[in-house]
Amino acid sequence: MTITVEKVLMRILVSLLCLLAVAKGLPAYAVSWQATGSEKELLLTKGVGGLTLLHNRAGKIHRSTRAEMSKSALINSLSAEALAGNAQAVFGLAVAHEMGHGVPRDLPVAMELYERAGEMGLAAAYNNLGEIYRQGKHGEADPVKARELYQLAADWGDAWAQNNLGLLYLHGIGVARDPKLAFYWVKGAAMAGLMQGIENLAGLYRDGVGVERDAMRSRALYKKAIALGSIDAHVPLGELLENGDGGKADLMGAIRHYRVAADAGHLLGNHYLGTLYEDGVGVQRDLELAFYHYERAAKRGLARSQFALGRFYLLGQGTKPNLKKAIGLYKAAAKQGNAQALNDLGVLYENGRGVPQSYELALEFYTASSARFPFALTNAGLLYLNGRGVPQDIERAKDLFREASERGEPVGDVLLGKVYLQGFDEEPNPSEAARMFLLAASKGVPEAFYLLGYCHESGRCMDRNLVKARDFYKMAAEQGYRDAERALNQLEWRLRTQPHN
Repeated sequence: MTITVEKVLMRILVSLLCLLAVAKGLPAYAVSWQATGSEKELLLTKGVGGLTLLHNRAGKIHRSTRAEMSKSALINSLSAEALAGNAQAVFGLAVAHEMGHGVPRDLPVAMELYERAGEMGLAAAYNNLGEIYRQGKHGEADPVKARELYQLAADWGDAWAQNNLGLLYLHGIGVARDPKLAFYWVKGAAMAGLMQGIENLAGLYRDGVGVERDAMRSRALYKKAIALGSIDAHVPLGELLENGDGGKADLMGAIRHYRVAADAGHLLGNHYLGTLYEDGVGVQRDLELAFYHYERAAKRGLARSQFALGRFYLLGQGTKPNLKKAIGLYKAAAKQGNAQALNDLGVLYENGRGVPQSYELALEFYTASSARFPFALTNAGLLYLNGRGVPQDIERAKDLFREASERGEPVGDVLLGKVYLQGFDEEPNPSEAARMFLLAASKGVPEAFYLLGYCHESGRCMDRNLVKARDFYKMAAEQGYRDAERALNQLEWRLRTQPHN
């Protein structure tokens, strides 16, 4: 087939318009899922949330060519080709009207043109039209209509539409959540070579969503995405290397990937570097550097970094203490639904630190936090146990401690054991107390080892055995539990001076 000069020019014109769309941050061929707030936290987190945010795509054009061509000339040429029945020209005009390039922004006209281009067989037009419905740019969002349009384009083999349709099935947007269908469509996009589809497929393999978990394959896919130019893939690949999932652990390799991501402005790259510098893992502990990385991510709205930075201001780590800034950052993180920030705000309100004391608000924050942070259940339970801001209710407190325990929070085990040991409004239950302390100890809680030592020393909930008591105290003391150190010193003195006790 002969390619005329006019057709070559038209391809350049369409590519230029698409490139201008990218510069404006609006869609050309692809959906751009610009998540904010709690949705951003969902997408930018470990696990399935590691699935990449989508980016625009467009053809490339040389700078000098771009500089020579005016918007009006572009629109005139596209209009002429569109009248002649060129589907790509119709699509280019749709993009122009959607973004207001060379013509006044007119979304209804853009939608009509996308529909026309789609009817002419251009799958990408249905993909972009689906995005308008998903985002509700035309009015109220219509995810069901968006899914129908993505489906049309995906059935025609458009990789972006396949990827986007997979994400709808993954998150249950406009359709019942179906991980297997999500995997099917995302895999199609990946097989077509779409970088974002490859990243998403890696995330599905990593977390076993819609497919059997395969961390080794996930590693390989993230590496492939990076080779195609992905920045986002550096963070989840770093996680796999750090944790030794899918192969040998490589902490230095993980740090290198986090640095690449952070240098490119990836928020989680900064956050993970902050955690490593805070804990001194793989790098020399440096709280000021940890503060620097948390601050970079927090300023751009990452809730977990806002929480971490707030904690640094609260404790004066890596910076001077500043209670006002700490509370502001906690509130910013809590507004996005960060569960730990909600819990810590509850603590501040319970104790009236930097805010007016309010047990009622404290309980509200603990309750909101507890949906994703079971430790908050123990704080709420203590309010009921002590009757602070609410009528004392021992059974309610026990229920909250028990729920925390069942959700894997060892502090719930410890507190429930203490209630059984003390009895409160009923007879003490020493055997149940011992069971809860043993459960907490199996999870490595220092206080649980101390309490088991106390049980053996006092004989209250276990057979009196000072040697076993000493061993438990020692295990707790080795983990830095100060009460255990004092108890151990006293017990060892007794054993030396009163060997028959």
